[in-house]
Amino acid sequence: MSPRRMIRKMSSSSSASSTGRVKIGDLPDDMLRRVVSLLSARQAVQTSALSRRWRHLWRSAPLLRIVPDEGFPTVGSLKKFVKNLLLLRDHALLDACVINFYCCEFDSYQYSPVEPEIGLWLRNAVSCQAQLIRVEVFVEDDPLCLPDVPLFSKHLRVLELCLVEIKDSLVDFSGCPALEDLKIRGVFINARMISSPSVKHLIISGCGFNWEFRTRISVPNLVSLQLEDFWGVTPSLEDMPLLVTASVSLSHECRDRCVNTEFGKCGDPECDDCDVNEVIDGNGCVLLQGLSGSTTLELKAESRVFMFRWDLKWCPKFSKLKTLLVNEWFMTSNMSGLACLLEHAPLVDRLTVELSKETQNFVEIEDSDRPLKQEFPFKSLKIVEIKCQEGDERLKTILKILSQNGAPMEKITVLQTKRKPRRFGFIPMQKWGLQMIDHSERAGESLQP
Repeated sequence: MSPRRMIRKMSSSSSASSTGRVKIGDLPDDMLRRVVSLLSARQAVQTSALSRRWRHLWRSAPLLRIVPDEGFPTVGSLKKFVKNLLLLRDHALLDACVINFYCCEFDSYQYSPVEPEIGLWLRNAVSCQAQLIRVEVFVEDDPLCLPDVPLFSKHLRVLELCLVEIKDSLVDFSGCPALEDLKIRGVFINARMISSPSVKHLIISGCGFNWEFRTRISVPNLVSLQLEDFWGVTPSLEDMPLLVTASVSLSHECRDRCVNTEFGKCGDPECDDCDVNEVIDGNGCVLLQGLSGSTTLELKAESRVFMFRWDLKWCPKFSKLKTLLVNEWFMTSNMSGLACLLEHAPLVDRLTVELSKETQNFVEIEDSDRPLKQEFPFKSLKIVEIKCQEGDERLKTILKILSQNGAPMEKITVLQTKRKPRRFGFIPMQKWGLQMIDHSERAGESLQP
């Protein structure tokens, strides 16, 4: 139902004769304010025309939604409306404030700077004690830069920032002691540090980091972390002793990558990727140290990104880790990277290996009959899953190396994705060298040693 039809229905219901049903006009004012909160800011103001009772309800609605509307042909008209709206609201308390619009969505798009207004709207939401604030504003060409001033709020619990640029002062959340949930998506993070003593859940997805320095992330009370698909220099994670679950995914746009060596610093002047090492602040662990307190961990990286392999030089002990998922980034030097990780995670009982469908990501590993000097610790492992596409040549190599280093084959399950149709087939491994049970007739043949 469109908002306009909803408003008409409100009006007709409030004046209807008694039918034994609860009419919207019989609801208390607090309930009506929440109904008004379902509308955009402009539509909420329009409810003042319904009756005298509705005239001022919108002023104290607990949710303020500044979103595109057909009544705003230009960005300037939206700015003017919101300015008057905030004056008439007179700092009435808010539960939540949502600022969400794309400048290119306006019918008659005219460029009009919105940075000062967004900063004003954001500060207004904070002063109205909003517990949830969401800012998603898309400006063509360059992202909108939010004011570089810190937030101070005893009430803010959830903050979502999307498609904007943020700098140092704004991401210092020491002035927000109640903030627990922080989501940053599609944002250019031009800051040397993101810090919060209170945040428990952090999502950084599809963001960009500065190419000249490594951003530090300091969130000591974090419980869950999702860091994925960013571009620029990999941020460094400080200690997070309360961490339970973490997922880190490094895409091909990560600047910590090299096509020549496993660990970067190849010394090739023609390698444009390795110059990132010049901005690393000394030698040391960038990601793994901060993740070492987790119990469930996902580590994914495009094969040329060396950040996880770099960190293994200073691999910390994962004393609480129980569930581990990795992809093909470890497939170098006879999988010694995976062996090192398992050696430092003695309690892992479930290991999942995901192999990318793109075979060009394959990093050659030595196919040797000699076992690794560093053996795989399999004592605590109860389940080992290998997920790959049917016909992936890397599967045989992985199984061979695991077998040579004492892996109990009865604990290994291979899940192969059929090309047509795409689905998983479960392959229980009974004994190395025996034909496996699969929906594919050639599955056993492809994995013979």
